[in-house]
Amino acid sequence: MPLAAAGIAYYLLLSVFPALTLLSAVLSYLPVRNGPQEATSVLGSVIPPQVTTLVAQLLTRISPHRGALLSFGLITTLWLASVAFKGLILGLDMVHGSNVQRPLWITRIIALALTIGVGTLLLIGVIITSIGPSLWGLMPIESLWLRLGPYIQWSVSALVLFAAIELLYVLGPSMPVSQRLTIPGAAAATVVWLVLAWGLGFYFKHFGELKFARFFGFLAVPALFMTWLYCSAIAVLIGAEINLRLRAARD
Repeated sequence: MPLAAAGIAYYLLLSVFPALTLLSAVLSYLPVRNGPQEATSVLGSVIPPQVTTLVAQLLTRISPHRGALLSFGLITTLWLASVAFKGLILGLDMVHGSNVQRPLWITRIIALALTIGVGTLLLIGVIITSIGPSLWGLMPIESLWLRLGPYIQWSVSALVLFAAIELLYVLGPSMPVSQRLTIPGAAAATVVWLVLAWGLGFYFKHFGELKFARFFGFLAVPALFMTWLYCSAIAVLIGAEINLRLRAARD
């Protein structure tokens, strides 16, 4: 599992910039004010604050140049963004011990579908969290939103994360869906992901940030980001392993 997680983290790193480019471009066409900030806010509920800051900086730098970046080709950018899901599919097949090998073109199509599906879920989360304050502002209980807003936003982010992992478990592995479970592992992976996000954020804030800066120097932020990607991959693989064990126990 550690080697599979390391490989997935590498694929995730390769796809970050194309994925953020696509996200920035799509947000510009949505009726959402401050789209990049709203997207960062949704992601901030399920990733450590230090990683959220890095993502916000990348989105800020990408947004003014998204047209030029997309001129490279929308399909090419989408293809590059799907690299992460290709790695996740390979990692899930390793966990399931699947001997069934899909043709390369089918794997690529599924990776593209997962990229579009997860991106759509994120955009839904952005829209929900962005229109929430406006809806509550029309009611005489606007102060209630101020108290409940952060919890509602966290719940939306957690549901988006669960739906994304469930979609990955349904479409990703080569093994037929009828021969495996998906929901228990997706729920467990979501919980593990959120716990790791909180734990890593707490550690980096109080103990690890200075150590990373001293040891890695100017590479501290990329090293922190890779650590988070590795932990995210571990969470997804743990959920897949739980599904596999529960299926074996049921049989």
